[in-house]
Amino acid sequence: MYFLLFTYFPCFAYTASMARSKHITSAAELVRQFSHYSDLALKEPVFVTKNGRERNVLLSVDEYERLKLRDRQVFLAEDTPEEFIDDMKAYLRGERS
Repeated sequence: MYFLLFTYFPCFAYTASMARSKHITSAAELVRQFSHYSDLALKEPVFVTKNGRERNVLLSVDEYERLKLRDRQVFLAEDTPEEFIDDMKAYLRGERS
């Protein structure tokens, strides 16, 4: 019997919401309009840049807690959810979103 220890890769965390749109803002803009971006983060992640490079992600407490629960899961290799297998295959093919 084999077990697959699956550590949830951060690059797979937002594939569904990022397919719709990716909200990006600078750190300075986030400070100026924090209320707006914190409300937006309740629905989907907001990527924060510094010097033009993505540096942080603002997300809701619910999403954070969901990701923490999903961070480390142990599956029987045969019981690995198809969603994870598809994400891993896409990642290995270089299809990072």
